Amino acid sequence: MIDEPLRNYNEKRRSSLDIIARILNVIGKEGKKKTHIMYEANLNWRQLNAYLSLLVARGFITQDDENAYRITEKGERFLSSYKALKNILK
Repeated sequence: MIDEPLRNYNEKRRSSLDIIARILNVIGKEGKKKTHIMYEANLNWRQLNAYLSLLVARGFITQDDENAYRITEKGERFLSSYKALKNILK
């Protein structure tokens, strides 16, 4: 009985790949600013900055002159592969 709430909690936790995919989905084709990404991806400010730094460093996203983040071709390939893998595992 005690294990039931823990099981539900663990099922709701997202992996790093899930979070990365969510961020890339939020950014989409039109691009988004930090605050919008933070709320839509359900992250706190510290987490958001860590993930955005990682994604920029890996070439999945870029930041434009207006401080909006945009997905790159590499980011789109990742997202496509991630979605395909999720479908296979269903």
